[in-house]
Amino acid sequence: MEKLLITGATGFVGGRLARALAGRYELLTPGRAELDLLDAGGIARYLRAGRPAFVVHAAALADTGYCEAHPQESEAVNLRAPEALAVACAGVGAKLVVFSSDQVYNGTELAGPLPETAPLAPVNVYGRHKLEAERRVLAACPGAVCLRASWMYDLPVQGLKNSTGLPGRLYGAALGGRPLALNPLEWRGVSWVGGLTERFEAVLQLPGGVYNAGAENALNSLETGRAMAARLGLPENTVCAVRDPRPRNLAMDTAKLRAFDIELGNTLDGFARCLREYGL
Repeated sequence: MEKLLITGATGFVGGRLARALAGRYELLTPGRAELDLLDAGGIARYLRAGRPAFVVHAAALADTGYCEAHPQESEAVNLRAPEALAVACAGVGAKLVVFSSDQVYNGTELAGPLPETAPLAPVNVYGRHKLEAERRVLAACPGAVCLRASWMYDLPVQGLKNSTGLPGRLYGAALGGRPLALNPLEWRGVSWVGGLTERFEAVLQLPGGVYNAGAENALNSLETGRAMAARLGLPENTVCAVRDPRPRNLAMDTAKLRAFDIELGNTLDGFARCLREYGL
């Protein structure tokens, strides 16, 4: 059985990947005491000792506001750690998969679903560090796969770290009696994490490069929120438009991923699949 290392295995994405891949690989899920991702030398020693065939880097500092206020910490976690992993993976011949983000598109003036080749100029610290991490990872380890993930969610699962994303915010707004303000000029995919984890063995076989890895979505964020709220049976006033809407396009074109028979679908279809998975 091949060894597969997951960083951030106690996190939202990493924990679900570990559960989905259990029994198919010999999983290595080190905690910080075993593998300090801020120690490049320690990373290299760990990989030389463990010799994983695959490394999935799911650990990140993903709070964009926190990264903006703490840029040095973001640089260490979101840029230097994946770069060190790439160098170490190249040294032992391990296949590396790194999670990037749709935030690399934040700031584009292009319309429509964005391909991986779109010119980029991220407007926040998190997005800039993720984009530079992609470049450095592929320079050090050309066979690595960088997944630009969209905003992901899942329903609560016992024993795993949870992030309910937009559906959770909708429920919170309905319960609190205060509408959730969403932008009618924003376009982005909102993805059920299960759509990706169930296809992850195919992801591990992808050729090196950057891939958009989230649900496609032709709706704006206000329309998306309204459609999800209706599917959940929540009141129409659960969502409202923001008072000062500003254009923002993070919608991704996933044709490159689909060419390898990895289909993540669209936002509303994925939401319906999520609810069916949990019997709702």
